[in-house]
Amino acid sequence: MPDIPKHTSAPGDPRWSYDDPSGVPETPLAVRVPETLRGGVERAAAREGLSPGEWLITLVTKGVLSGPTTPKAA
Repeated sequence: MPDIPKHTSAPGDPRWSYDDPSGVPETPLAVRVPETLRGGVERAAAREGLSPGEWLITLVTKGVLSGPTTPKAA
């Protein structure tokens, strides 16, 4: 299983940072969710008892853990 970077988040804050072992200076990563998706993200997070930022981090982590995906041929 690949190592997942540690992350921290503050409630209501969509930014997160991670502990990069490479020694490269770190900067916060900001994600701007389009208004057309914002309501859906907020509702999905509320259903799971999470902040929108925590919900997005969970979703990204699951995607990273599942490994690369290849598009299906049409």
